Amino acid sequence: MVSSGPFRASWIVAVLLAAAPPVLIAFAQDVPEGALAAGQPSPTTGRGAFLHLRALQDIASANGGNRAAGTPGYDRSAEYVAEKLKEAGYVVRFEEFEFPFFEEHAPPVLVMSRPDGSQEPASAGAVRTLANSGSSDVTARLRPVNLQLGAAPPVASTSGCETGDFRDFERGAVALIRRGTCQFQAKVENAVAAGAVGVVIMNEGTDRRTDVFSGQLGQPVTVPVVGVSYAFGSALATAVQADGTATVRLAVNAVAGMRPTRNVVAETATSRDGPWIVVGAHLDSVPEGPGINDNGSGSAAVLEAALRLAQELSREPAQARGRVRFGFWGAEERGLVGSRHHVNTLSEEERRHIALYINLDMVGSPNFVRFVQGSAPTGEGPAAIARRELIAEFRERNLNIEERSGSRFGTDDSSFSQKGIPTMGLYTGAGGSKSEAQAGLFGGAAGRPFDPCYHQACDTIENIDRDVLEQNTHALVRALNAVTIVAPGLGPPNQKAGDLSEPKL
Repeated sequence: MVSSGPFRASWIVAVLLAAAPPVLIAFAQDVPEGALAAGQPSPTTGRGAFLHLRALQDIASANGGNRAAGTPGYDRSAEYVAEKLKEAGYVVRFEEFEFPFFEEHAPPVLVMSRPDGSQEPASAGAVRTLANSGSSDVTARLRPVNLQLGAAPPVASTSGCETGDFRDFERGAVALIRRGTCQFQAKVENAVAAGAVGVVIMNEGTDRRTDVFSGQLGQPVTVPVVGVSYAFGSALATAVQADGTATVRLAVNAVAGMRPTRNVVAETATSRDGPWIVVGAHLDSVPEGPGINDNGSGSAAVLEAALRLAQELSREPAQARGRVRFGFWGAEERGLVGSRHHVNTLSEEERRHIALYINLDMVGSPNFVRFVQGSAPTGEGPAAIARRELIAEFRERNLNIEERSGSRFGTDDSSFSQKGIPTMGLYTGAGGSKSEAQAGLFGGAAGRPFDPCYHQACDTIENIDRDVLEQNTHALVRALNAVTIVAPGLGPPNQKAGDLSEPKL
């Protein structure tokens, strides 16, 4: 672990609930004592979550407009969350780690040069740099690599996945590759091995893979790498076919390296043995904006649920509840780094005693769908209880939901499920489009993104549906109250991991 900024790994706040007398918990807004029946969400729960969002917005506004990992905005966000949890009586610690970062100093440049000397620069926004791209400015011939264009509709692509795709590749050229089948990293490494000085990856053209896209390479590379839409890539391929000597200028101005950051981890203080329930959300934003929906909304809901659980704990003996851990993960937007660090540093015995992980990522989307995610467990274990209570909360309020089965959904839940830990989560949608059927059930606009400000500067406090934020917070509080009640004979899970999906980046 690496220490940086005002926090160090040795700075651990420990407040033992069992030893402390009952105190007034510090909430985002005052709630009259006794206004809540035991085990039931407070009517003001969601409004408390929204006030946490206002605090995160203020932090972003005062720190360059974002809360990205490794920045002052993220450090202040972690400080805010830690202080609230400390006041509520949790044992709080910071888990420090390093993550690979990538920052662009200027937008990428892609210019096509014709044989007659004319030049056609790509329009603004038509080209996006892949994270971990090399930084350089090259001018060279453009050479397509096994694009397999022409099918209607387009079929899945293996372009660049095999070294044989580059058998006749011209060394010193820029490779035009089509997305699909294998990782970006494999395509780019094959291109570099064949002598490419740059790589342009066009989208695949299949369902939902047509537009210009962003992505991330698993490891830094030495050549510039950008993504373009299927239509733009097809036009580049046509230009090469037409004159055979098409030349492009490809430029990326960026810097890569390692930076320190931290997770915030809080636990109930209890000496009893038994399984852990872990609830988490990533706290960092992308550099482009303050990340109030992605994922201030999930962090705010988890924080408010933790404060509400602390209120319940102050009313009853600590041994009446199971062990609960809250995680606010750093560097999720850099590849799930924080949650993976947390899970990987646990011993096998510690991981085996995690009975359930509940994840909240984006729970206030303005064009929302109420997704309840995770496998449908059987029996009366924590996963089955939590899922039942989440669904019951929505149904009793006559709120439609859409259940998504599986064990991994491309965010921090993947870090847990790949270790065999049961997961579930709440989610209201990111950059994907709402279907007609979903619009009929949930309202909103079909054919439009669930979150039109996903990974953009406009992901501000104005980008939140306060009602759906409140509904998801209520559901989490109810599930957490139910699942943390100690059940005799409750043991740790024994489950094999499933397949890992692509991260939500």
